[in-house]
Formats: sequence, C-alpha cells, structure tokens
Amino acid sequence: MDKDKIKKNIDQEEAVNHEPYLLQLSIKAVIYDKEKDAFLLVKDVNEDSFFSTHFGPWELAGGRLQKGESIIDCLKREIKEELGNDFQYELEDMLGAAGIEYRTGKAVASGYLVFYSGGEIKLSPEHSEYKWESARTIEENSDYKPWLKNLVKRAVRRMEERQYLDGWKRCQADFENYKKRQAENQKNLVAYANINLITEILPVLDNFHASTEHIPSEQKENAWVTGIMHIQKQLEKVLEDNNVSEIKIKPGDKFDPEMMEAIENKECPPEKCKNVVKKIVTRGYRMGEKVIRAGRVTVE
Repeated sequence: MDKDKIKKNIDQEEAVNHEPYLLQLSIKAVIYDKEKDAFLLVKDVNEDSFFSTHFGPWELAGGRLQKGESIIDCLKREIKEELGNDFQYELEDMLGAAGIEYRTGKAVASGYLVFYSGGEIKLSPEHSEYKWESARTIEENSDYKPWLKNLVKRAVRRMEERQYLDGWKRCQADFENYKKRQAENQKNLVAYANINLITEILPVLDNFHASTEHIPSEQKENAWVTGIMHIQKQLEKVLEDNNVSEIKIKPGDKFDPEMMEAIENKECPPEKCKNVVKKIVTRGYRMGEKVIRAGRVTVE
C-alpha cells in the first residue's frame, strides 16, 4: 500500500473517531445585576488563545455541555467553577442560541439569563479579571464581539418583555379589583338605597307588634286577627328580602351602646349598677352589619 493510501485511511479513521465532537453546545450565563443595571463580563487569562483571538478576550461565564449533563446542571457547574461558591444568583430564562466555529468544529453558543443576587466573586484561573458593563457600553465598545453583544441584546429584550408582561398582569389585576369594587359598590348602593323607605316602614311594624303582642288567646283564631297577623308577616318578609334583620335583645343582656339606645337609666351607685337591659321598648334592626335603628331599652 502506497503512502497516499495510508494517509487517506488515517484521515478517515480520525474523522470517524472525532465525529461525536463535531457539534458542541456551549452554555453562557448572561448575568445581570439589577442594582448596577449592568452585565458581568470575564476576561480570558490567555489572550492569545484561539477563543480570545476569534471571539475576544472578554466573554461571559459558562462552558461546554458535558455528556449526560442537562443545561441547568452545566450552567450551575460552570458558574460555581468560574465565579466561586459564594456567588449567589437566580436562573431566569433561556435566550436562544447562535452558531460559532471552534478550531475543533462547529458549536452552538446558548445564552441563559441569570440574575445576580449577591455574594463575592472569586474567579477561576481561566480568567484574569471581571467587570460590570451596561448594555449600552457593551453595544458601543468595539472590544466586545458580535456574539457577546447579540446575547446581551437578547437579555435586554427578554427583560423588557417580562416588564411589559408584568405590567399587563398588574393592569389585569387592577382591572379585576376595580370590577369587584364596582360590583360591591353597586351592591351596597342597591342595598342601602331603600334605607329611608325601610326606616319609615319600621314604625308601622312597631305598631303591628304592639297590637298583636296583646291579643287575647281566645281571639287569635279570629279572621280579622289572622288578617292583621298576615300583614305583619308580609312586612317582616319585606325586611328579610332586603337583608334587614332584628337585633336580638332580651332582658338581662349587658347594655351595648352600639346596638342599643337607653331611654331610662336610674341613677345608682357604681357598685350597685348592673348596666343591663331591663326592658325592650322598641326593637332594633340592622341591614347586614350596619345598624339602621338601635333598639330602645331601659337599663338598670
């Protein structure tokens, strides 16, 4: 076999052996500090390396995805290795990917938005220094390569989209709360619109109670009495339908100034004063939790 054929066979064998590594995935952490309004950049310690020469010495923390490793696991590993154990962060969202050419073959650089939340940065030996740069500075500085600018642009756009979405959600929540308040106000308006009319009905009902409470037992089956009782029940049903209920008071109850109005309170020494209801003169009523007429009582 001649030398050319041997060389051809070797080249083919090497190509087969390297086939699994022709497409590589590189995960880059686009780390943003909200307080600084800036992104974290790290500098390659070897500015003469293939990466620095072709993609610039300033880059983003991150590295290649290892076999059997998830993107999140890769990201966490690289951040820990390159920025130290004390570096604190929150993973936010994927930013998309871009194809790049490495010396060993084609690769896909995928950005992941990360929010810095505190902690000291301790660089690995891979990088000589770090700095925080604004998106505008990164865009305008020629020292930063297009792939880096592109990922930062995507991060800015994603954060703007998130702000718009959050703003829209707040508007939706505010609108829902507004509708609920309006519905509640309308309900209260309807509920309390008839208070004046109801307070005019109450004295009429008082008169019915005053009459029916003293009907002799032998006359309760009288047709006229039955008719009067029916009218009284109709008035009570009108109040019930309008969410008006009687304030339950009985003799011996402790006097409550919010629910009761005292019309008689004989002077007595403090040590002998019971301050309890002696007699109910006029019934009290409320609409829901609102007292529309206090019960009039005598107190002892």
